[in-house]
Amino acid sequence: MSENNEDIFHRTSSFRRVIPPGNDTTGISGITVKSSNKNNSYINSNYIPFFLEYTLMSEFNILSKKLLPGVYVIPAAKTPFIWFGVIFPRYGPYKNGVFRFRLHIASSWPDCECPKVIIESSIFHPMVNFVTGEMSIQHHFPEWKKGVSRIWHVIDHVLKSFYDIPRTKTPVNIEASELLRTDNEKYLKKCEDCVEQSQIDIYKQPNHAESNDPNYLLFDHYNEDIHGPIRRTWFQQKDNENRNQPLSWVQPGSLEPFSRSNT
Repeated sequence: MSENNEDIFHRTSSFRRVIPPGNDTTGISGITVKSSNKNNSYINSNYIPFFLEYTLMSEFNILSKKLLPGVYVIPAAKTPFIWFGVIFPRYGPYKNGVFRFRLHIASSWPDCECPKVIIESSIFHPMVNFVTGEMSIQHHFPEWKKGVSRIWHVIDHVLKSFYDIPRTKTPVNIEASELLRTDNEKYLKKCEDCVEQSQIDIYKQPNHAESNDPNYLLFDHYNEDIHGPIRRTWFQQKDNENRNQPLSWVQPGSLEPFSRSNT
């Protein structure tokens, strides 16, 4: 079988790739991946981009299987080191809010510190810097352990921080921490204001470089002509699934299964 190099190194019909000679740093999805990790000397340098992207894809696959409620996450299209997310708190002080966030993963992955979490939506929270939006999670992940610490652990912690507000001795937002400790009613009012503002801001596109990524999460107001048919299709599929579920019967007063009369 003979194939020229052009055919081998530029397959587009599948994710199969052949490791190219030289310093090609393009991963399996076509994303340029560069690592600052100096501990990968045991890996052929041509394999490092593939290794990094594969491990991050694996992390995302694990996260997807956890089915964390009230949160949606997707990796950026341009780099695997940034993930976009939205949290929809279902109860607690931030109930009905819509809070965007970004996850920044160090290029030295997986030998790195804990990923950085930036809450893009304005939020009054003891562990979120009101100016930069960075959420302090170092107290929960003092050490990032390769093979033990997972990205889904970070997402889960961020999600829980909207429900069970951490009462730490080292808050990032001092005002929020003090109100939570001394005046719960005023703190809840601040949270309500954040929820209302988040419902407005979610339709705006933030002015930062990451927002230009094709996978950046954008929202639009509900339009019955556009969204109505899709919404009804979803509900119809759910009704069909419930209607077609097989049933088993036991006649009252009997221990024999399938003893109910067909009539």
